[in-house]
Order: sequence, then structure tokens, then C-alpha cells
Amino acid sequence: MKLNKMREEIANQFIAALKEDKIPWRKDWSAVPPMPVNAITDNRYRGLNAFWLYMTAEDRGYKDPRWCTYMQASDKGWQVKKGEKGTKIEFWSLYDTETKKKLTPEQDKELECTLTPEEYKERVKPISNVYTVFNAAQIEGIPELVIEHHNLDEDMLMEKRDKLIAAMDLQFKSGEEAAFYRPSEDCIHMPDIDRFRNEYSYMATFLHEASHATGHKSRLNRDLTGAFGSPEYAKEELRAEISSAFTSQALGLSQSDMEHMENHKAYIQNWIAALEQNPNELFAAIKEAGKISDYLLTKGEFLTKERIQESKKQQQEQPENQQIRKKVQSSGRRR
Repeated sequence: MKLNKMREEIANQFIAALKEDKIPWRKDWSAVPPMPVNAITDNRYRGLNAFWLYMTAEDRGYKDPRWCTYMQASDKGWQVKKGEKGTKIEFWSLYDTETKKKLTPEQDKELECTLTPEEYKERVKPISNVYTVFNAAQIEGIPELVIEHHNLDEDMLMEKRDKLIAAMDLQFKSGEEAAFYRPSEDCIHMPDIDRFRNEYSYMATFLHEASHATGHKSRLNRDLTGAFGSPEYAKEELRAEISSAFTSQALGLSQSDMEHMENHKAYIQNWIAALEQNPNELFAAIKEAGKISDYLLTKGEFLTKERIQESKKQQQEQPENQQIRKKVQSSGRRR
């Protein structure tokens, strides 16, 4: 399929996504939970407890996010290592001074509805309980933290990835818990390859970050200073995700797997919403994404310069955004 025609079809799917119900987006790589969780219940710690446990883990070099009390560990047949020092956390609950018992959320709500405000304030009191918890790294016998790994065609992926990294004179670091591009380092950070579900997931994620990297002053020189949550940040995310889809398709990585396209569409829905569902911003992002994708394809020598020029000529003869704009104006959009 011709490059321009392929991009037009992808762009049409992004536009159509504005009329669809919200599509759930899922992370394409298995990840360690970023915040502390209870090893038994799998519930996340909240508030100051979460902050304190996170900082303690950082300070002591714990890589496992799981914590539990000595009693919880013993009940599972695990053993806190001799000499290990626990970390104190505090839990607040509501106490019924009449029944001398802690209240469940349901019981508290019932009392709040049946008592006057004065009676409720007099009868129900907040109390705190302090617990000592231990990190999984301090516990013997606890099952190893399971992080899903996949068998991917690493040789193919690394060949394509490394060719582009070298051509862009870009820094790259693997082994991270997240995927991101840091302009101050001019460096792409990525989780390890085998954490991704499949080849497309890895390359689409890498190409998203490489698309951001094209904004560096030594390349296409875009403004990358927009803070998270700002319109400028949202626009850059749109450009990068659409460029990733364009480039992945051009590399022949997802000709038949619609699951990947759904993930792209979900991502686009999320960021276009930050721009008040403005399709004009999406038209602009599609246009810029084409330029970014051309840059990546040329730099990585994935397509010949002649084919890129042919695509640009086709775009001038039949501007894809005009065609897409007419379709949206005629069909309306989801609000």
C-alpha cells in the first residue's frame, strides 16, 4: 500500500475514535507496581503511609513494592529475617464510643444518617493504630515478585532500534520501569524488551519516544517545554502517538492486529480530551506526525528517500487532512 494512502486510513480511524465511547488503554509492558502495596491483600497503601514506605524503599534500595506485618508474614509461613528493622505506619479508623467497636464504612454511614450532627460528633471518634511492616526484601520464604516476560524477536527489534538511535545521535537506556524521553539528556528510557507483550508493543512504544526526540533542537526543533497537563504537552503527545502508528505501519509491524490500533485510538482519545475534544488540533497533529514519521523512516533508512518524496508529492496533490475534515464535518463527533 502506498505510504500516503496507509496514513490516510490510520488518520481516518483516529478521527472516528472521537465519535466512539471511551476506549480503555492498557500499558504494553509488564511493570512493577510503582507504589507500595500490601503483600497479602494487594491493596495499595495510601496518603502519608504510601509516601513514607516509598521513601523508605528508595533510601534502603528495596526494589520490591510489597510490605506486610510480622503477623501477616507468619500466617503465610514466611519469616522476617533476623535483625531486620521494620517501618512504622499509621492507620486511622472511626470508633463507636457506645459499642466500643471500630466502624466499617457502611456502619459509619448508617450512624451519620440516623444521628443528628451533634450526636454523631459526640459518639463517633477517629482513632489511630500504629503497625510495623517489613518489605519483601526483608522476608524469607515470600514468593518471588512475578513480572511477566515474553519471548520476542530481539535481533530484529534491536537492529531497527539501534540503526535509528545511531542515525539520530541519540542516547538510550534500557531497564527502566517506564518509557519516556528526557530532553535534558537527549535520551530515551525504556523497560527491557522482554517486558513487552510482543514486537509491535515494543517498537510502537520506542517509536513514540523517538518521535518526541525529533523535537530536539538538533533535529526538527519543536518546543518541548510544555508542562504535564498543559495544551502544549497534549499536542506533543498526539503528534508522537500518531507518528508511532504511522511509522509502525510503514515498517509492516501491525498489518492485521487491530488490538494495537485500539490502543493507539485510546491514547489519542485521552489527549484530545485534554484539548476539549477539538478535532482541529487532531488535524494539526496528523499533519505534524506525517513529518515526524518521514524523519524517522528516512533517518533509520527504513524507506528510501525516493518513496518519502513520492509520499510528499501525493500529499500535495490530495491533502489528506482536507479529506478527513470533510468526513468529520459530515458525520459529527462524540461530545
